Amino acid sequence: MQVVDTACVGRLGTVSLGALGLSNLVYFFSTVVFSFLLVATVPAVAAAEAAGDRAGSSGAISKALWTAGGLGVALAAALWLGAPAALAALAPGADVAAAAVPHLRLRALGAPATLALLVTNGAFRGHRDTATPLLAGAAQNGVHLFLDALLLLRPGATLPCSALAATAGAYVGAGAMAAALGGRGLLRRAELRARPTRADVLSLLAPGAPLAACVAAVAGVVLTAANAAAGLGPASLAAHTIVKQVVDFALAAFGAFSVAAQALVATALGARDPARARAAVWRLLALGAGVGAAAAAGLAVGGRSLPSFFTADPAVAAAAAAVLPVVALLMPLAPCGAALEGALLGSMRVAWVGGRTLAGCALAVALLARARGSSAGLLAVWAASSSLLFFNAAADAWMLASRRSPLRGGAAVGAAKAG
Repeated sequence: MQVVDTACVGRLGTVSLGALGLSNLVYFFSTVVFSFLLVATVPAVAAAEAAGDRAGSSGAISKALWTAGGLGVALAAALWLGAPAALAALAPGADVAAAAVPHLRLRALGAPATLALLVTNGAFRGHRDTATPLLAGAAQNGVHLFLDALLLLRPGATLPCSALAATAGAYVGAGAMAAALGGRGLLRRAELRARPTRADVLSLLAPGAPLAACVAAVAGVVLTAANAAAGLGPASLAAHTIVKQVVDFALAAFGAFSVAAQALVATALGARDPARARAAVWRLLALGAGVGAAAAAGLAVGGRSLPSFFTADPAVAAAAAAVLPVVALLMPLAPCGAALEGALLGSMRVAWVGGRTLAGCALAVALLARARGSSAGLLAVWAASSSLLFFNAAADAWMLASRRSPLRGGAAVGAAKAG
């Protein structure tokens, strides 16, 4: 939906497009820090379900929802009050900042729904149900798309209309997920009425610290890049927003390689069969390289005309088109990097993934600092940002090829026992 949202807002002008990018960045990283709610809910629900404890499963979901609600309200208040300061920290132009503040404040009202969606997605994953979240997501996106068309494609439309559409969609999605849980008896009133204790809340928050640190580090890279783009002027910031939408769309699609690698490697190591795990990773790498090469070819062919889908400003379109060749170079590597990361996560090497993420982010931020003074402008910003993907993929490939690889015989058995 972000791609469609960006295309609709692009009709409002360069300033609105740049403001949308900054506002969405702040909102996304303010909420994704709480993704531990999903991570913590999955095993709690799965363990209760495996034991046939339906009350325990409902209780785990209820406690997580109460926690998400409290955190969501606090986050909404913080974003509403802190929107001007948060956006000013990215150093946009005065006109871009003025347009972004009301958009971010309206997005902030959706924070409780966004965090509730993390919990409900985790609940369905714990019950091994991936179909229901897809249906609820379709309802959420449908409302978002309908309101985008209704509010943004009319004369006199303004940027806050985009935030209103996104916020309404989030509440529809969260409501649909909660209704589905209740309708199937997975979330019961008896457990929902019982508010969580302090110990319950802390048990959810404690595992989130390492994940939040990694998310904060990645956010630092993305926000530093946005800040650098904002310093180049409104047209460059708008072009940066377009390129980021293309990259985010591709990375979301390539995330399937990470999910597949996690499942295949974890299953193989659980069966004490590291050879099968290695074979699965090699197959995913070969498939990922092919899919990535096809995506790169598509960008090479259509890259010059793609920006016109998002904006009618020739300066913005030209700036975005100049950067897309760098994005095309990432395409063959991105799905392979996702598969390598998934293999390490599936073999319980979470600490490794976290450590190399922090190191890669430090490198990217250092390169972005040098890119600010470069004559290459936005091209230098994206070349520096892309170093994170290259670093992570290279580090993961080294780990999997080394003697410490969890896919080797002895190490694999140890990883399986740890899981």
